[in-house]
Amino acid sequence: MTKHFVPENPNNLVKDCLQGYIVCNEHLSVLYHEKVIFNNKFDSSQVCLISGGGSGHEPGWAGLVGNGMLAACAQGEVFASPNFKNIQAAEKTVHSQKGCILVITNYTGDNLYFGMAQQELLARYGPGHVKLLRCTDDAAIPRSTNSLVGRRTLAGVGIVIKMMGAATQLPHLSLDDIYHFGETVNRNVISINAGLDHVHIPGHAPDSDYGKLQPNEIEIGLGIHNEPGFVKLSSIPTNEALISDMLQYMLSQDDPERSYLKYDSSDQFILLFNNLGGLPVIEEKALLFQTVTQLDRDYGIVPHRVLAGNFVTSLNASIFTITLFNVTKTAGMFTEQQLFDLFDQPTNATNWPNYVDHTASTGNYKDRIIKSFAHYDEFVPDTTNDVQIDPQTLYNILHTGSRNLIRMEPLITEWDTKMGDGDCGKMLEIAANGVLLGLDQGEGMATNGSILTCLNRILAILSNDMGGTLGAILYIFMKSFINNLTINLGSSQTDIRLIFATSLSSAIETLKGFTKAREGHRTVMDVLIPFVRVFGDTLDIYKAVDAAEAAAEGTRKLAPKLGRATYVGGLENKKDFVPDPGAYGVYEAIRGLRCL
Repeated sequence: MTKHFVPENPNNLVKDCLQGYIVCNEHLSVLYHEKVIFNNKFDSSQVCLISGGGSGHEPGWAGLVGNGMLAACAQGEVFASPNFKNIQAAEKTVHSQKGCILVITNYTGDNLYFGMAQQELLARYGPGHVKLLRCTDDAAIPRSTNSLVGRRTLAGVGIVIKMMGAATQLPHLSLDDIYHFGETVNRNVISINAGLDHVHIPGHAPDSDYGKLQPNEIEIGLGIHNEPGFVKLSSIPTNEALISDMLQYMLSQDDPERSYLKYDSSDQFILLFNNLGGLPVIEEKALLFQTVTQLDRDYGIVPHRVLAGNFVTSLNASIFTITLFNVTKTAGMFTEQQLFDLFDQPTNATNWPNYVDHTASTGNYKDRIIKSFAHYDEFVPDTTNDVQIDPQTLYNILHTGSRNLIRMEPLITEWDTKMGDGDCGKMLEIAANGVLLGLDQGEGMATNGSILTCLNRILAILSNDMGGTLGAILYIFMKSFINNLTINLGSSQTDIRLIFATSLSSAIETLKGFTKAREGHRTVMDVLIPFVRVFGDTLDIYKAVDAAEAAAEGTRKLAPKLGRATYVGGLENKKDFVPDPGAYGVYEAIRGLRCL
């Protein structure tokens, strides 16, 4: 995507971003002109870690500044290294007599500018006071081509910073101890990227050549600054196939070019899944799960920690990183458990997650995937207080109403096609066929003349078969009617007509809590409300059905105010319309009551 949100002065984008970080975290301060973020609560008795690089990789690096991680970072412009004087400024804000380690990404500009800063600081503080550690976790760079420049940095730098930063909290460790520990961590971290496209940099022409991929293309092995991958595929593979290829590049022990990470099946790992800014979360988590599944199935690796999210991004790139850290092979200065403790140590860095309880391995995730769930037992309605009528009359009411709907389906569908989405007729037909099946199948729902039995069977049809907005509205109305009828049948009231009228009125009031539609809005409520009202006023079912018919016909004069019909154009000056399909359909069902 070539569109971006930029301030009035585009040159302030990075500075505004850094100021945004300090708004979020009171432990951070910013050197505005130098574009430096630092931990204003830094304990100067500790070794200080400083990193940085081009902006556009957020939360790298500002989001990783905090206790137990970076003491400070120096940011450049988008994808541009910071000035060496600004790196020196970062060191000055968190100067430590114990020394400083510059943890950098292995790109040419960062090597040069952090190298310049290191030399200046060594001249000021003496040999051994400032060390420089390059993070080199990219599996995409083959041995045959990296002898001069080494491997690139991907999201693995986040793990290196986390482990080294936690180690700086231990007062007995020296600068050299922490530096050598960082080297060991770096050797045991490996990453690889895959992406659907490169990114457009703010301020560049939209049609500039930034390596844009075709819609059907994907690359494996991209960098974080639009560097192309080492494999370009002409069609996008499935998640399963893509993850399989990526893990093969990372973990194959037989590849002379890329077998950087040595491991045994019993080794313990940490998995970091990095979203470079443009991957939808639904895809991120789906790819993450596929990664965990294949690590277990194909390599015998069950990560003991899993982190996912944004760690080192590339603006809004639709790219992701798989990063693995072999904890077992890192053990030496620390035991495996101590390494996990360092990784788990809380931090107030803005973007490092602290929300996971690591008291148990994440390897038990399979136990938490429940594929066979015992739902609530099927609800058996209370029919202790029921209403019995002549079974044949009950059959005739339901059969007639259903046949009315089936007969009217083509016309209702035609009306709904003109004023809606065209599904109303078919939804009502499905419900009607369900009722007919219930009447004629087995014992038949009307056989014993039970009103509550029939109402509950109709309710099941509405919930399981009908669907659509109308199905949901009728379900709520019917369920509330049944609930109230069940209660009212147990009352002292003996006039069954009054019990039905009261229950119907309560159902209408319930339904009003779920829809803003009322009479005159050209919806099913134009039939339900007058039907219930007239029956309540007269206790005469035939007059109530007549009111429903008049209301259904009356929708021909109503302009739509709710629903999809409101989006139909050219209705402003119309006076006559087709009837509202839902309202007319409900009337046709109600018309079966004339069989009483």
